[in-house]
Formats: sequence, C-alpha cells, structure tokens
Amino acid sequence: MSRRPLVLPLLALLSLGQAAPPASYQGPAPFAVSDLPAAEKKPLWTLSVDKAEYGEQTVAVAGGRVFVKVGGAVQARDLASGKVMWQAANAGRLWAASAAGVLTETDGTLVSRRPSDGRVLWRKAVSAVRDVQVRGETLYVTTAQGALALNAATGKTRWNSADSQLTGFGTAASGVVFWRASKGEPHFPAVVALNGVTGKRLYEFGSEVGPLAIKDGQALLKDFGAMGPDDRAAWQWVDLYTGKTRRVGNLQADFRCPGTGMVQHTGTDGFYADGFYYLNDRCGTRLTQFADTGRAAPTPLTPTRTFAAPDDGRYRLGPVGEYLMFESRSGEVRLIPTAGRSPVNLNGVDMPTGTGFALPGVGQVSRLDVHDGVLYVGRVGGEFLAYDVTKKRALYTVRLPWQGFGPTLRSGGYAVLTTGGAAAAVRE
Repeated sequence: MSRRPLVLPLLALLSLGQAAPPASYQGPAPFAVSDLPAAEKKPLWTLSVDKAEYGEQTVAVAGGRVFVKVGGAVQARDLASGKVMWQAANAGRLWAASAAGVLTETDGTLVSRRPSDGRVLWRKAVSAVRDVQVRGETLYVTTAQGALALNAATGKTRWNSADSQLTGFGTAASGVVFWRASKGEPHFPAVVALNGVTGKRLYEFGSEVGPLAIKDGQALLKDFGAMGPDDRAAWQWVDLYTGKTRRVGNLQADFRCPGTGMVQHTGTDGFYADGFYYLNDRCGTRLTQFADTGRAAPTPLTPTRTFAAPDDGRYRLGPVGEYLMFESRSGEVRLIPTAGRSPVNLNGVDMPTGTGFALPGVGQVSRLDVHDGVLYVGRVGGEFLAYDVTKKRALYTVRLPWQGFGPTLRSGGYAVLTTGGAAAAVRE
C-alpha cells in the first residue's frame, strides 16, 4: 500500500475540509428548487448567555422549560415568555436536563435540581467528570477513573466500572451499554461493552468504532481505518452479548482527496441505515451505498449506488426519510433520494436517483439538525430555516443578527435556537 500524508478533518459538527476549488464551475440548474417563500417568524425572545468552552453547553431544554447559564448562574425560563422561573447561583457546569432533573457539576459534586422549581434533589461527589448522558431513568457518567451508572431520580450508584481509558458514553440497547475508549499508543479509539445491569465488562474491540447499528442480537462495528488501506473499509457484526464475531466484510472505497496526494480516512466516515452500509470517501465529496446481503464479504463489496452533488458538494447528514443532505461550495443544501432510478448528469456529476431538490436559503451552512423529520438549517449569515422533509415543505424562516448557529433544541411545541453567547425561541 502506498503511504500518503493523512488528513484529519476538523471536528466541527457536519463540517469536512474543503478540497481545492475546481478550475471551472457552471452554476446549479434553475429547476428542482423547493417551494418559496416560507413564512418568517419573529423570535418570542432572545437572550445573551454565557459563552461555552469547548465541549460544554450553556442551553438545555426539558419539561417545557429552557435552562441557560447566565453570569455563572443556571436559570430556568419559561419557553413562551423567556421569564425567569428560578435560578441557582454559581451552579458550575451545566451537563444535562431531563424530566428527572437539571444536572450541574461544581468542585467535584454532581447536583440534580427539580426542573419545576429548582429544589435540590440530590448531590453526589464525583471527581474529574468527562461526560454525562441521560437515558431514561439512568444517568451515565464518565470520569477520569471510569464509568458510573446512577439512578437519575435519586443519584444512587447502580454500578461502576474502573477504566481510566473510557472517554464517553456511546449507546445502550437490550441490556448492553457501549462506551467509547482511547486505547494504547497513539491512543486509537476502541469500543467497550458493559453489562447494563451490573457494569461487568463483556468485551472490547481496539481500533474500532461503533456500534453503527444493533439488530437481531448483533452489533455492527467498523474499523477506525486511519492506518489501514485507502481502497477499502472493514466491518464486522458481533454477538451483542459475547462479542463473538458473526461475519466480517469489506467495502470498496477511495479515501484519496481528489486532485491532491492526501488521504482522509477516519472512523467517522461510515454508517448504516435501512439495510444499507454507507461510506463517505473522497474527502467527503462522495457517498457510496452498499446492500447488506446478510453474508460475509471477504472480497470488497461494490457500491449499489454512488451519490454526489454539483459544485464540490459534500455529504452532511441523513438519510432523513428517503433523503440524503449535501451542501455545495456555494452553500446550496440539496436533498437527494436514497432510492429509485432517475439517472441524470447535472453539471458534470452523475446522480443515479435524480437531482432531488434544493432548499431555499443563501450563505454557507453553519448547523444542521433533524428532529422528527424536520430539518433545521442555520446559516453563517444568521438565516434559519425549518423544513419538513416528509412533506417537502418549508415551515418557517427566522433571521437573527448572528454569525452562525449551534444546536437547535425542541420542547413542547417550541424550538430554541442557539449560537455562541445567545439563545432565541420560536413557537413551532
């Protein structure tokens, strides 16, 4: 295998490094544009909030309220009016909010407050917290010492698992909990599976990411790939409870960046949906789809379909319903069908399922989120669009004096828009 310099992408959500601009460009065709215009909504309220450090959050929603950090205090505000309902001064880091409680941490102590009135429900000494996630009635905490499972309502420890190389909670399914880990030198990612009831270690896989899917009592794992061949990606289905390999396979790939001698190959370039493997290669400009035959594939599978978009389009997210989202160099968001046969060549790009359609909006995309089939598109210039993918209908737009957007949160018929140092709410 030829060795080329490895390019690792920026970790900004849904943002991949841009390749060199093409020497020539013909603008997108003027057809297949979604309905215009969408009704413009005015925010119910806007609010300055504390700026988050890397990996932190200063806005959360739960139980029909929004929780924000302002001046170091955690405030609970009414979603409709923005009115302060209660606040806790010097609350420390805001980790999560759910019906069970609002989780903060300061000086090595986790604190849960009742969402309705801020009354402290419990406190627990937990040092060096790395990650906190709520799943149902369980709170999963990652610390410098390992993993904890707490009762979200009482804070009582259900189990703990000592492993300083655990980095964050992954997912939980059918009594098995998966944790992300960093193993060995030079600290490649790993997958660790624990018994969800006892915390007992079931198995682990080094230099793997996932699970990308869980079905039929099996978990799908994919190779991290950074040091592997640049013409394929490896996967394996393992028994969910024992980790025993059931079948393995390879996918054809091309991790070379077009027009350069660089290679971009990371564990985040693959996913699984609706009975298909997907692989994002060629520096994000191509998405390939492979049918899951239910059999091992020692010889690399060839793609069932290959997706791309004009104007140096990059895959961003999906599928949402039947559509994949690509963003062009000029900021056009195009929804491309995952199935069907309407082959066309648009501006030099082969599109086997048709051109799909482009969403309204101008400017580079800052953030994409999906909630219940609704796509939220925030752009660098402060333009925001809510689009119902299932009905192919623009719901509303919002214009704010912001330079970009963070996560879009939803609760009780409201959407909370965020950016660094600010939040706003609209009624859906």
